[in-house]
Amino acid sequence: MSRRPSAQLPKGVKLYLPEEAFRKRYVEERLLGVFRLWGFREIVTPAYEYFDVLAVGTDEELQEEMFKFVDRETGRTLALRADVTPQVARIVATRLRGEPMPLRLAYVTNVFRYHEPRVGRHREFYQAGVELVGLEKPEADAEMIAMAIEGLQALGLSAFQVNVGHADFFRGLLEELKVDRGAARELQQALRKKDASELDRLLQEMAPPAATEELLRALPTLYGRADVVERAGRLISNPRSERALANLAEVHRLLTVYGLADSVIVDLGEVRGFDYYSGVNFEGYVAGLGAEVCGGGRYDHLLARFGAPLPATGFAFDVGRLLLAMEAQQVSIPLAGPDFYIIDFTPDKTVALSLSRRLRALGFAVARDIITRGLEDSIEYARGLRAGTILVLGAPERRREEVLALDLRAGTERQHLLSVILEDPLAAFPAAAPQGKSHG
Repeated sequence: MSRRPSAQLPKGVKLYLPEEAFRKRYVEERLLGVFRLWGFREIVTPAYEYFDVLAVGTDEELQEEMFKFVDRETGRTLALRADVTPQVARIVATRLRGEPMPLRLAYVTNVFRYHEPRVGRHREFYQAGVELVGLEKPEADAEMIAMAIEGLQALGLSAFQVNVGHADFFRGLLEELKVDRGAARELQQALRKKDASELDRLLQEMAPPAATEELLRALPTLYGRADVVERAGRLISNPRSERALANLAEVHRLLTVYGLADSVIVDLGEVRGFDYYSGVNFEGYVAGLGAEVCGGGRYDHLLARFGAPLPATGFAFDVGRLLLAMEAQQVSIPLAGPDFYIIDFTPDKTVALSLSRRLRALGFAVARDIITRGLEDSIEYARGLRAGTILVLGAPERRREEVLALDLRAGTERQHLLSVILEDPLAAFPAAAPQGKSHG
């Protein structure tokens, strides 16, 4: 006797059933719509590539999280993408090298990382993001943050903030300290964890100038509105950190012009991503969820690894976490079924097929009740599908040319002549909107 196949999924993956898939696609389409409004064009990258090619643009820590396997044809190691940005960098450096700059590219796709599942994130998870290549001006960084805020707004989220920092601010402090890479890493970890005792120990060993020590101890407090930049400016004494602050101040000014500065928090004490980012970087947080829902920043060094030294910045949303955030804030996603559901009691089905084709040609989603059952059971099934309007053909005690229309959303019932519906369905059902146009 054969065993039934197991319904259990491998650790770290998620199945999206119809309603969950609808919500996921809704979020992705809304975000892609924001990207398009800013002039970004979609790009689709392969799910896997040669590991040694991806490794050029991927830091060692992330390389360790890649799913790797062997190409049976060549014997080379392949890897599932763990991040889209290195793929885009390689494509820009090779296939798009002759294109006029800047390049504005967008994507919505899945990525794979071999890590322990965490809040809203599995080993396969979905991202919606953008890469802006060829612009080094603060306007580019402000554009990324503004798009992140507008994306959160487009999903109906509230009570969110975007924490903005600058990698070079901390690099300037390290230059003052003149410490080796290992000591710099220890200091970074102590600051990230806000470990006061470890910070005390490290500062005793490093014996920095009094002003530098004061600033390092003050880093966790350099968090807040625009005045943080002014406070930090009074403490710093190295050119690199000064330039970083000036750049950050200009980005904040531009966000004020956009009318979005109220959603921005300046955070100079956040040193995460220090190894990857080259300038302004940011993360977005939503009340009710204890993890970032988006993040990104400037990475001017990455394209040079592929032979194209170009400035670049970008960011990505985590779609799974956005869905959790919307649930936490009780942001409803209107679930939609077919625009029309046709229940047909005629023997030859010719009219039902003609009417279905006519409505679909106008962009309406149409499903037919092919199973033979009673009218009430068919209506109940249509309700379960969240159909908009039921059209009953050949209903008992009605003439053949009459169509009974039940508007499930309005709770109304009307009688139509079949010839009138076929001639102009939009006039017959003015409140209905074709499926392709109903969600903006």
